Amino acid sequence: PQRLPRSVAALIMTMCLAIALGLDHSIGVPPIDLYDTNIEPWLTLTEIPTWGMYPISGYLYIYLFDKLNVRGYFIPLYILCWSIFGTLFEGLAKTFKVFVHKDWELRYSFLVYLFTQILTTIVFKILMKTYRKNGEG
Repeated sequence: PQRLPRSVAALIMTMCLAIALGLDHSIGVPPIDLYDTNIEPWLTLTEIPTWGMYPISGYLYIYLFDKLNVRGYFIPLYILCWSIFGTLFEGLAKTFKVFVHKDWELRYSFLVYLFTQILTTIVFKILMKTYRKNGEG
């Protein structure tokens, strides 16, 4: 649903995809090689849904954040809930072999989700402030 300015939504979705792919292509490949996901060197049909879930979940995160008007002490709670949800969803994906963890544990994922949700929230607030300041909102 369209609630956010298209430019803000596009930037948030692009950022979420970039973070996910950046991690997959840094700590998910040799020499670090902590987990396997989308390991084919070319685009396959199985990769498209996994690549698509990052921008969609990022948009949903921000959409609900804005729609629910999350403020004050509820911001850390909102971030915590989404980080738990992301970790549980990854656990489910691991069960179905979407991700194959080597030297990686779900508790590490929780910290990554926590960090990325905080970053996404900060970037969203900056983008919306800039959008409103420029008289476009």
